[in-house]
Amino acid sequence: MIDDLLDLIAAHGDRGAVVPISRVDDLRQDMEALRVGDYHTEVLDRRVSFIDRFIPADLPFEPKSVIVVVTPSPKMAIEFSIGGRPFQAILPPSYADMGPADAKVLAYIREHLTPLGHFAEEAEWLPLKPLATHCGLALYGRNNIGINDEFGSYMRILAYFSDIECGDTFWRPLGRLPQCETCHACVECCPTGAIDPVRNIIDADICLTWINEKPDDFPDWLSPDAHNCLVGCLKCQDCCPLNAENRKHATLGGSFSQDETTELLAHVQGDPYSKALQAKIDGIGISRYAQVLPRNLAALLR
Repeated sequence: MIDDLLDLIAAHGDRGAVVPISRVDDLRQDMEALRVGDYHTEVLDRRVSFIDRFIPADLPFEPKSVIVVVTPSPKMAIEFSIGGRPFQAILPPSYADMGPADAKVLAYIREHLTPLGHFAEEAEWLPLKPLATHCGLALYGRNNIGINDEFGSYMRILAYFSDIECGDTFWRPLGRLPQCETCHACVECCPTGAIDPVRNIIDADICLTWINEKPDDFPDWLSPDAHNCLVGCLKCQDCCPLNAENRKHATLGGSFSQDETTELLAHVQGDPYSKALQAKIDGIGISRYAQVLPRNLAALLR
């Protein structure tokens, strides 16, 4: 049954693995190890706090395995109109396809399992990069981003609980790509100095991705030249030699008219958007970042 499921995942252009539910305990140990010393940051504290939620108590079945899927996720171009001229802003991989990708993969997995009397539910709180690395679908880059052999870092990692029986499967220690040992491209490209050439984990609290996602004012020390994406940051991914092919591809995710762009830039944080503009933001799939869009777009334009 597991082989048939993995064949199905591959037939959809994705890559997958299935591991026994007991491996969740290994993931808990991974996260507990981050509580110590210089790995102790605000972002990591939040992630470690999810440990008790890894397996929800209200699952409608007894989970016996975890299905792990990596699916391609190219960067996305969003077009705005500024003074009658088009301006493209980039969204990094997985930002806009978060909901659709999850739903699509879960749908075809359920379509396969349901006739066989089995179930699947999203594993919302599991740490996905360690999970994908352990089961052989990725390795860490020096920038702490997961990288797949085929998709590079332009991918989305998904996980689902299932009641499929699963014995011992491939499970390797967490590790970094061997190419990273002699490459410092991401260290040199990082606009905030968040990637340490020695540590295995970046300083997430000063990572531009984290700063760009929070609705707070930008810190005074942040250079205006650092901004490169509508949300998040792509500097360390675009400069990675392992993304030489994948970084060339981008999908057009939507466009904003002159009036819509003007309204977006004039928006006051905390106020509701007009119904039409909110529908446009929802349609692109970036509603969770709606509060930071005006600030971030203005920063890109400057």
